[in-house]
Amino acid sequence: MDNEYTNKGASELRGDYRKLGQWLQHVLSAPENSEGIESTESAEQILYSLDNGIEMATATMEYDTQLQPIMDADYHLPFYQQLPDFCMVLLKQDPQATVAYAPLLFHLAGCRSCHTAYLDLYSSLRAAIYPQGTRPLLGQGTRTLSATPHRMLSHLSQTLISQAEAILQQAHREHSNNDAAARSLLQLAMRVSTHIVQSSLRRQALQDLVRVATLFDGPAAPHTPATTASTHIYSPVLATTGARRSGRADSALHASAVDRAVINLQSSGLDGSLVQRGQQLELHLRKLPQDLRGSFVRIAVPLAGLSEQVRWQGGDPQAVRSLVAVDAQGSLVTTIGETDLKFSNPEERNMLEALFLQLTVQGEH
Repeated sequence: MDNEYTNKGASELRGDYRKLGQWLQHVLSAPENSEGIESTESAEQILYSLDNGIEMATATMEYDTQLQPIMDADYHLPFYQQLPDFCMVLLKQDPQATVAYAPLLFHLAGCRSCHTAYLDLYSSLRAAIYPQGTRPLLGQGTRTLSATPHRMLSHLSQTLISQAEAILQQAHREHSNNDAAARSLLQLAMRVSTHIVQSSLRRQALQDLVRVATLFDGPAAPHTPATTASTHIYSPVLATTGARRSGRADSALHASAVDRAVINLQSSGLDGSLVQRGQQLELHLRKLPQDLRGSFVRIAVPLAGLSEQVRWQGGDPQAVRSLVAVDAQGSLVTTIGETDLKFSNPEERNMLEALFLQLTVQGEH
């Protein structure tokens, strides 16, 4: 994060805590004499260390209290930001890990949210550093995103989105503008997610993307139009780009080809699709309700501000007017934009699916 206070917080607190951690470890491991005082330290030294520990604990409570207005109760940024470093020293079996991260250990023992994040991150990093089975040869030892475990990519995307939300909330609290940094994190999360083949993991990776993207301030920010009775919100039916299982090879090939040709959309009981014809993106909607038939509609794509790879019909992705009216059967086919991305390329298709995580159709009145 750009905020200097937050950047310094975790590292400075960890440095200050080292002596406290060493003292706590010493107290827990050192033998006691008959009077209950460690034989290697005087009572004065212990009391001095204890006073320092209380002072540092008080400072931590004040730090966390200052953070509360911009974070949810379950989100503890100073500790959360230490998790990647802590996981790495554990994986490297650093003997000083428990000393350097003693306060974090105590926090994880009592905080379910941070403990769950620690377990997810540790398992993802372990899978990346010590993969099971044969590691693919990637030339010069470089590991690409496509060869990275998909569970790790999913967690990375979620982390990037979470960091973007923290930046936006802190900027709002300080009445500043840090949209560029947050937008970069969200764009990176989308790019990372394109390498996840499994649709359920990809959906999980991006589950908070629309909600966080709509936290922006400013005229160019993505937004969701006001919802009315004639508003319908579509989302893609994410498809796995890998091979399908089928009893007949020709059926599998046909199904795979159909999947690559379209992105299926759904909205409650309604369905539709995005179809690519050359560079054009066509929106196909079916069985629209009676109140929309005979009317033109406006289409909005809230995440359009995170990508410049689509040239939108009319220039405004939040108010794309259909070129024709909905017919008497409730069907609509209209061009909404052009792009150089190809449905036939798995990663580019995944990027478009991410971009259309939400598509809103609203009648004109």
